[in-house]
Amino acid sequence: MAPRYALKRELARVALERLYKAASPSNARQSPTDWRSGDAVMDQARAKLRQWGRHLDENHDLTHSILNQLSYQASQLEIEPRALTRAGTPATKVNDALKKAWIKHRDQIDASGAMPWCVLAAVTARTWFRDGEVFAQHLLSTGVRYPTALPYMLEVHEPDLVPFDLIEDGPPRVVHGIEINSLGRPVAYHLYRTHPGDNLSAFSRTDTLRIPAEQITHLKQTKRLGQKRGASILAPAVTRLSDIADYEESERLAAKVASSMCAAITRGADFVNTTTAVDAQSGERPMELQPGMIFDTLAPGERVEVIDTNRPNTALGDFRKAMLRAATAGIGVSYSTATHDYDGTYSSQRQELVESRLAYDAMRAHFVAGFLRPVWQRFVQAAQLSGLVSVIAADPETLFDFEAIAPPSPWIDPQKEARADEIAINSGIESRHGIIRRRGGDPARVDDEREMDKANKPEPAPVTPTLEVVKDEKAG
Repeated sequence: MAPRYALKRELARVALERLYKAASPSNARQSPTDWRSGDAVMDQARAKLRQWGRHLDENHDLTHSILNQLSYQASQLEIEPRALTRAGTPATKVNDALKKAWIKHRDQIDASGAMPWCVLAAVTARTWFRDGEVFAQHLLSTGVRYPTALPYMLEVHEPDLVPFDLIEDGPPRVVHGIEINSLGRPVAYHLYRTHPGDNLSAFSRTDTLRIPAEQITHLKQTKRLGQKRGASILAPAVTRLSDIADYEESERLAAKVASSMCAAITRGADFVNTTTAVDAQSGERPMELQPGMIFDTLAPGERVEVIDTNRPNTALGDFRKAMLRAATAGIGVSYSTATHDYDGTYSSQRQELVESRLAYDAMRAHFVAGFLRPVWQRFVQAAQLSGLVSVIAADPETLFDFEAIAPPSPWIDPQKEARADEIAINSGIESRHGIIRRRGGDPARVDDEREMDKANKPEPAPVTPTLEVVKDEKAG
């Protein structure tokens, strides 16, 4: 009955099968069936990704280089205070005082006293990228005697100190060591008293401290909404980087073995043992290869064959380059900078620089918002409470404003880029101070140095007029 409608139904069925072919079961493709939440996935992964990241960081030179590049780009930032007066003009005195206090006291912020600020920021960023997360505890109190006049210190913790296996349905609800409210907002963090990997600890792994969320900054790498713990940025490329490391090791060992194998003496059916150069004690014929050696002791039927091991592998370079390009693209780091392979034209290098710069800017913005801004806010509060800086002239709503000046972009062609900056200034697209900040400089310091150059510039020598005699050939 109704063959026309049956035909339409069949056509529609075929169209749906073609449209959702990716969702249809197939022997050639495994269908993903994971419906778990981000927390459930991390509950299974736990510390495995973190351990892989640390293993590659410690044993694979290229992974080490990638993490060096990421931590440098994200953490090496200069803070430029941007507080305004109530009239909306820059609070120059307050900004200068805050900057001087920051430069003076930033190297004493580490609670352990082991690392200056530049190292502490770099290690924090490296832990964030490699382990997926990092916890910073702010110690701000005027009632505690600190080593410096500034009543603020920072204690950075590895993610191992927040237990994954601490889960409670509540109330209060605790997910992977983080106590949350009904909205999923962290209320407190439960930290081990000491690192669980420290075998000399006097505390057991069940001894934890409950620290209010106001004292903790949790910087994490997440891809799922509602995910409480972070995953390593190396996660998409862990297997590829591990395979590259194993493949390189195999090729190195093969090349090492090949360097010890050079030639062999073969004997055919017509071999006749007429060799007299035999060692009397061992009964073996000594033969050592030397440059320009001539085999004049071969017996009839013996032949010398050079062993061809096909090592080093000539395809290793191209294969390795292709794999590393895929790995660095998945991580979001510049291939040329991570591998120090700068082959290519100016246009290709410039395009790579532009694209990688976007990824660096995103990582840097995350680091500034998730770590540097909370540190700066508490530093300004500590400077205000201790009386080191007077902030009366600044608008309270802009007191914590600052600009993070990124490391300067590498120059591919200095002449072309300097000319481009000059055109941008003359056309009004960008200010001179903005270009100085983009290059990693301090505009105020540059202006002071320019004034010093003008003051120390010697006066030009007076020009003595000279009389030029012109000979008139016609007049003789």
